[in-house]
Amino acid sequence: MKFRHSVLLMSVMITPLLGAATFPASPLPPAGLAVADVPQFVMLGFDDNPDVDAMRWFTGFLESRRNPAGAGDASRFDGGPLRAAFYSNGKYFPANAELRAVHLAAFKAGHEIANHTENHEHGREFTEEQWRAEMVACTETFARAGIPVESIRGFRTPFLEHNPAMFVALEALGFAYDTTLEEGEQPDQDGRNFLWPYTLHDGSPGNAFWAKQSGVPAVGSHPALWEIPIHVFIVPADADCERYGVKPGLRARMRDNIKRTGGWDWSAEEGKITGLDWNVLEAGLAKPEEFLAILKHTLDLRLEGNRAPFMVGGHTAFYPSGNPARRRAMEAFID
Repeated sequence: MKFRHSVLLMSVMITPLLGAATFPASPLPPAGLAVADVPQFVMLGFDDNPDVDAMRWFTGFLESRRNPAGAGDASRFDGGPLRAAFYSNGKYFPANAELRAVHLAAFKAGHEIANHTENHEHGREFTEEQWRAEMVACTETFARAGIPVESIRGFRTPFLEHNPAMFVALEALGFAYDTTLEEGEQPDQDGRNFLWPYTLHDGSPGNAFWAKQSGVPAVGSHPALWEIPIHVFIVPADADCERYGVKPGLRARMRDNIKRTGGWDWSAEEGKITGLDWNVLEAGLAKPEEFLAILKHTLDLRLEGNRAPFMVGGHTAFYPSGNPARRRAMEAFID
């Protein structure tokens, strides 16, 4: 069976599974399905979204694209429209009627509007009450813009900063899923065997890994919450660079750039980097064509392996009209 790509918003993917009491973290597709019998889900999730022009560009581009026709099987999203999730902050809405309007239009077109807190603050030390206040304020801001409260089902925290109190607040407020936790840094994961989405009934494997490595607190058990993990991107090794149209040495260049931008001491050996465009474009200073190569390589590894859903974490503000090369890179990846 030929593989199919399906680009869709997060809540569409997990809705059929929400009846499950728990769903364990696993590299295997759900329900005993063979890898050959599942689509390759590609999930587009963009944070912050303060700029009207960038939102219009991206939703407009997706409007003219559809998933491959395949066999016409609607359950596989064959021929279905491409839609994204926008993890937006409420603080940008009150003073910008156009921004409110473009979000409402996106929602009506079938895109997902999700909660990214009201004020985009560093929350690592937040209490449960502080998290609740940020989440509730953001949802209420969306509601005043005409986006129904019941449609706000997903959450991502600013800066990917989290603590156990955040998950307590999410569960108490009835969110369906979080997409904050990183997966794939574990040494036994190479892009071909990443974890499928899972419920947090037994915590998070990625969080447990980092708890051992750096002492971050364990998120705890939250059976009502799904986790759509942010897997690492994998930068092509030198031997693979020419295949993707970029010069060898990309990992070394990004390592040096990250050090120069004051980021962190990135180990280029495995090529694993947090799966957000900020880490690649802003910290790693990758050129647009290099970013495209990273996305393609990361997707190819999934297609060689278990087809775990691929969350492409982005920020629409990084694709302004003044940087058309970045826009072309994102468009080329989607096409």
